[in-house]
Amino acid sequence: MLKFLPIILAVMISLSNVQLHEDKPFQKINLTPAEPTQKSAPVVSREIKVGKLDGKIIGGKNSNINLAAENTLRLTWDVVPHAVMYKVFFSDKELITYTNGIELDVNGADEIFKIVALDFESTEVNPKAPRTITEFDKMNYPPIYPVYSWIPSKNATSYEVQLLKDGNVFHEFVTGIIRPDEKFDLYDDDPILEEGEYFWRVRGLRDDVAVTDWSTKNPGTTFKVVKTARIAALGDSITHGGACSVTPSNAAYTWEFYCDTPVKNLGHSGDTTAQILYRFDRDVLPFQPKILFIFAGVNDFRTGIEGNESVENLAEIRERCLEEGIVPVFITPLPVNPALLAKANFVQAPPEDWRKQQRIICDWVLKQKNFIDLTAEMTDSDGNLKAELTTDGLHPDALGKEIIGKAVENWLKSHSV
Repeated sequence: MLKFLPIILAVMISLSNVQLHEDKPFQKINLTPAEPTQKSAPVVSREIKVGKLDGKIIGGKNSNINLAAENTLRLTWDVVPHAVMYKVFFSDKELITYTNGIELDVNGADEIFKIVALDFESTEVNPKAPRTITEFDKMNYPPIYPVYSWIPSKNATSYEVQLLKDGNVFHEFVTGIIRPDEKFDLYDDDPILEEGEYFWRVRGLRDDVAVTDWSTKNPGTTFKVVKTARIAALGDSITHGGACSVTPSNAAYTWEFYCDTPVKNLGHSGDTTAQILYRFDRDVLPFQPKILFIFAGVNDFRTGIEGNESVENLAEIRERCLEEGIVPVFITPLPVNPALLAKANFVQAPPEDWRKQQRIICDWVLKQKNFIDLTAEMTDSDGNLKAELTTDGLHPDALGKEIIGKAVENWLKSHSV
């Protein structure tokens, strides 16, 4: 899991091609000119735009500038709130600047840059609140079960999380003690069914006392719920999103992200077919979908539930759809990869006959009026989930989610939806 980073940045710079590495706070940079016309050719003057000093480099710029002197490098960065000055570490030098930029003499060598924001007492200025990393703004619809994720604060041992609806607290949670090396996310198990404008926030606690400010509202923490969704998807964690240590709040790890046609995410991590059937009326009917993709079964056969029992539950979901005027589209459940499951060691090993039980479900799906078969594209020659599509042996990574999303989009296009 990402650990807290103070407001310190370093950049990896080649004067011919700037590369900014987000998750590597200290990087070696090379100031040697590319393709010199002669051995003594000077370094061409450049300007480097670093970005925000909040523990994560967000962008960069490398452009020729007309400076009076050759061998000059100009560094600029975004202003840090509450900072009075900035300390720039360059090679063996420590320089102070009171502006959000500095020009440096460079002489074609490997160097290290680091920039630190300081207050009036020369104390390092750190973020006042946890940094949220949810991406609800990149999703066509918010998931019915949101997951709240953030970068931890070094002084906090637990966290208070609030979901606000139309400005009022709607859900509120306090986590247990969390170590800095643990995951920093919270799964909301209460479905968000009411229409309205929502946003979530988090603050750090120690001994039940707040030690940070509340995180600020931003597009990634904000979403709107409406009561109509023409197309929806019902399923388990593969529909909900995420993979290994990545949560469903990362848009690229949800297959709905890869559909050109908006699909409402009604997935809930960990569900079996029986649990999905149980919540059908509560979670599906309020959104009045015309088409419902049903993608379930892996949590049945990997935990020893017989395939015939799974089929009975799926058949009941089909009947409920038809009674409500909803077109059900079934997706073949993906296999697991036992070797990677054992390596990840976060769920129990599947029973020896899991492939047989999976086959029972897949055979039933392939007999339905509307279905999508993912078997050929996502299964290896041994009948396992392809290793290149998963890290933990259960959840498809971003590439796997893209395959699923495009398969759903192709079905919709082929049926003129």
